[in-house]
Amino acid sequence: MGVLRRFMSSDGCLDCTLRRDGDFCNLPHELLVPFSGMGHLTLYPPYVVLLTEGQAPRGVYIVCSGRAKLSVLAKDGKTVILQVAGERQVLGLSAVVSGRPSPIEATTIESCQIKFVERESFLNLLEHNSDAALECARLLSKEIGTAFRDVHVGRDFTHEEMAQMIGSSRETVTRLLSDMKRRELIRLEGSTLVIPNRVALQAIAA
Repeated sequence: MGVLRRFMSSDGCLDCTLRRDGDFCNLPHELLVPFSGMGHLTLYPPYVVLLTEGQAPRGVYIVCSGRAKLSVLAKDGKTVILQVAGERQVLGLSAVVSGRPSPIEATTIESCQIKFVERESFLNLLEHNSDAALECARLLSKEIGTAFRDVHVGRDFTHEEMAQMIGSSRETVTRLLSDMKRRELIRLEGSTLVIPNRVALQAIAA
């Protein structure tokens, strides 16, 4: 059974039923008022491309509800998934601020409610409001820090999606998982993958 997703009951940020800790969710009230009136809210189905690698984004996308995968195209033509962006995360921020093409592709993987703010409006807000500029700097700093950490994804993926994450083939992933289960290096408990002997697994990977 899939995870039940909630959606906000209005178009504005001020009375958003989902507003908790998140990117641009904790702005001061005097800044949240104009920000609430910017852009528009859209319900996207799965598999919609929000950002295209190599193209300048039209603005920033704030994922109010749902998730999107961030990926790049490897030199061999394979898609490599870098991260799964969760709720209340902003997408396209670094590209919009820098004025450069997006280094990644962002695609919805389930129904998503997303607030879109056009580039010109967003940059105008940063230029004329120090609180907004500081929040943007904080988010960019967090984005840079995340790039240097391991990615931990708390959901199940198909063998094909695992293969995309490591730049391999589905057949290779299936074969390796089967081999590790046979050697009791991993086991499945329902939908959870358990590693009972991390030292042994690390020794093989070394």
